[in-house]
Amino acid sequence: MILISHRGNINGVNLERENNQSYIQEAIDLGYDVEIDVWYEHNQFYLGHDKPQYQVDLNWLLERKNNLWIHCKNFDALSELLNANLRVFYHLQEEYTIISDKHIWAHNLNEVDEKCIIPLINKSDIEKWTPISVYGVCSDYIGLLSD
Repeated sequence: MILISHRGNINGVNLERENNQSYIQEAIDLGYDVEIDVWYEHNQFYLGHDKPQYQVDLNWLLERKNNLWIHCKNFDALSELLNANLRVFYHLQEEYTIISDKHIWAHNLNEVDEKCIIPLINKSDIEKWTPISVYGVCSDYIGLLSD
């Protein structure tokens, strides 16, 4: 099972650093994959959850493509990053979302299998979770699963 840091967070939410390039790299250097939020506006890529915050170069994303799970925050990001052959997905509130590498981002934990990435974002989600066979888990507290 792969462990995916949510926006670079490992041991709790850090709003001032999440989705920041250096924070993401720190999580990768510790051996985690990272789910990031990417926008595309005015011919530029940006990292940021609720809005474009940090400009990021496509080459930076490509150099880390094996460690990134890219949540496209707008249609333009999805279209541009699919062309770049990166692992991307887009969702709003769907129970299941197909990731471009043929995995499934599953918010409905009642039906999952070894193709699914499940978001257990909060500490209580991790603590209450009974491990099952899934491809990966994404959390702000992913460090709790690496012990």
